[in-house]
Amino acid sequence: MTPGVEPQTFASERALVLSTLERDQLVKAKQRRVPRRRLKGREIGILWMLRFYVIFMMLVVAYQFWIAAR
Repeated sequence: MTPGVEPQTFASERALVLSTLERDQLVKAKQRRVPRRRLKGREIGILWMLRFYVIFMMLVVAYQFWIAAR
C-alpha cells in the first residue's frame, strides 16, 4: 500500500458513509469529543499577552470614538 492512497480512500469512504446516514445517525457520528489540550507555559503566556492586547485595543478604539464625538 502506498501512503498517498490510504488517506484519500479513507476520506472518500467516510464521505460515502456520512452521506448515507439518516439525520440522527449523522448527528451521533459527528458528536466526537476532543479532549482539552494541556498548554505549556510559553503558550499560556502568549494567550495572556493576546488577551491584554485585545483589551488595550478596545480601550484605544473607545478613546478614539470619545475624541471624535467631542
